[in-house]
Amino acid sequence: MTHGLIIPTRNAGEQFKKLLEQIDRQNLSISRKLLIDSASADDTKIHAAAHGFETLEIRREEFNHGTTRQKGFLHIAESVDTVIFLTQDVLLPDKYSLQRLVEPFADEKVGATYGRQLPHENASFGAALQRQFSYPAESRRKRLSDRKELGIRTAFLSDSFAAYRVKALNAAGGFPETNVSEDMYVAAKMLLAGWEIQYTAEAKAHHSHELSLRQSFRRYYDTGLFHHDNPWLLEGFGKSEGTGLELLKAQMNAARERNAPFTALRFILDDTVKYISYRLGKMAFFE
Repeated sequence: MTHGLIIPTRNAGEQFKKLLEQIDRQNLSISRKLLIDSASADDTKIHAAAHGFETLEIRREEFNHGTTRQKGFLHIAESVDTVIFLTQDVLLPDKYSLQRLVEPFADEKVGATYGRQLPHENASFGAALQRQFSYPAESRRKRLSDRKELGIRTAFLSDSFAAYRVKALNAAGGFPETNVSEDMYVAAKMLLAGWEIQYTAEAKAHHSHELSLRQSFRRYYDTGLFHHDNPWLLEGFGKSEGTGLELLKAQMNAARERNAPFTALRFILDDTVKYISYRLGKMAFFE
């Protein structure tokens, strides 16, 4: 089985050099390495080329999470069996991260896999808790029948650290033209077509974000708008609000254990902003 690797970039910075070195040390043979670069003004392309990456350049205004990944996928899909996607801000903690990520493809029913995302070393308590909630320590195979238990989380997948079987991604129609949730869209299409999704907790990467309230508002508004534009997702898998309530419960319990009332208030504020922005997006309020 041959593997390709795609990383969308824009001014990836100093940490990206560390990721490139970690990719070189992986215990997995990668036959194609592709950078999709959005007009970086730093040395991102130079560093990637030194590590064997091809570069597909696009204009900054052309970037779109779904469309950009689809361009990269089509660029190398005919020459590999699977395509691994990373984001530029990921770090790989050991040389087996990518090997473990693709191991589930030994089962022909698996259409996509995604790994466990751990917080970066300097992550805040809130960001670390978010990773722990979304990426538990136990692996799980997800099938369409699991939607009765998991709802929309059946189709959860993050292509910050994921791999797709080329045959399955083609059968799902590839990535859609959307700027959010392109990974969930593809996972849902695969599940509906009879493929299975593997969450592989043994495959680990460091990846976390520190979002401002404004950034959270934008992200969750866009997610709500995505669900407005793709009603088949919630109709077929179930509503997403229950996941938010479970996260809030986990946050309150963690804040109580730390005796941190101000942290609890911050969690409540963050989650309220996310909920309101999501609902506004789902109504296409600003469109």
